[in-house]
Amino acid sequence: MRAVFLNDVGFQFGAGTAHLRQIQGFLRAGHEVAALCCYQGAEEERAAFTPAPPPGWLGLREFRDLHWENEPADDEIVRRLVEAARRLEPDVVVVGNLHTARWPVSVVGGLREAGMRVVVFMHDAYYVSGRCAYAGDCRLFETGCDETCPTADEYPRLEPSRIAGAWRERRQMFCGHDEVAVAANSEWTIGLARRSLAGVGRTAVLYYGLDERLFRPIDRSLARRLLGVPQDRFVVVAGAVSLLDQRKGGHLLRRVIASLGSDVHFLLFGHAPSDLAGVQATGFVRDFRRMPLVYGAADLFLGTSLEEAFGQTLSEASACGVPIVAFRAGGVPEIARDGLNARLVDPSDVDGMVREVVRLRRDPEQRGELGRAGRSLVEAEFTLERQADRWTRFLEGWPKHQGVEGS
Repeated sequence: MRAVFLNDVGFQFGAGTAHLRQIQGFLRAGHEVAALCCYQGAEEERAAFTPAPPPGWLGLREFRDLHWENEPADDEIVRRLVEAARRLEPDVVVVGNLHTARWPVSVVGGLREAGMRVVVFMHDAYYVSGRCAYAGDCRLFETGCDETCPTADEYPRLEPSRIAGAWRERRQMFCGHDEVAVAANSEWTIGLARRSLAGVGRTAVLYYGLDERLFRPIDRSLARRLLGVPQDRFVVVAGAVSLLDQRKGGHLLRRVIASLGSDVHFLLFGHAPSDLAGVQATGFVRDFRRMPLVYGAADLFLGTSLEEAFGQTLSEASACGVPIVAFRAGGVPEIARDGLNARLVDPSDVDGMVREVVRLRRDPEQRGELGRAGRSLVEAEFTLERQADRWTRFLEGWPKHQGVEGS
């Protein structure tokens, strides 16, 4: 099979990493894959395939001139991308995030009209709302987003007068067409689509996988020595692309750090508040191959996201044998399973989170059990091979059997 993967920022950031891992799964399954994007980070592209691209990789093509800052017309964006995909003669086109490039969702319709099968992959809520990636407490996406959108000025911004039209356009693109399917990274995410996309055709939950040979337990003493982390401290790792994002709970992490004080050494990755005292920060790690070293230094991983479609950091920590304490939010419980590899508390329950950290700090045996269970869970359900198996079953049954595909 030949697949074309289309997104905005290539292999960069969280959804870009997930995009890459889907491609890696396809390649491991023996398929051919090409990728199209708006722009790609050089470091992320170098790290994508180690030591070299595998057979079947047809390369990544950028369309930097179609970035929104250059003010390209929507029709021109659609025409160029559809033509590039058509020349590759794909069996399926997987459309990931487009919102950073501000490419129109009408790309989906253009691909469909050109005779291609399209899977719209939901890394977040963007494809079911009028503009936002996460809806928070707002439920307008279920009945009709409009100019009353409470977050129209936030990323990805859209003029309020255009939001209702954008909401309707998604229904026109994704519903009532056998050639278009909607897939998502968790039951939580696909639930958004099932509640709001009336008439959507084939749907599926296709969990992310990761390379369990890279993300694996490593010697803690070595990891700490390489990172300059104290050998004799209880170390909690936390992070995201940006802890400055309210949704990622950086403001709550601040309270956890203050409550635990000198009892815990915090190692943070990603963009973190500059005024956080008493923590060690790695900054944003662009090369994902370094991340097992960060997890390897940890006694515990802390997940503070308040709204999360899946949570790749949770699966990465589990693959590295690190127990988790996190908020029970979004798709988090699907990978951080309470009592198996994690301890979950209600969203924003900082006191409950602190209690769980203290409890596990005092119980190394329990930490060990949670960590080993997490590794076993990833090996059983969240490898690149398991991800590829899910995709294969999904695509083999389409279009013969329409309806809902489980995980």
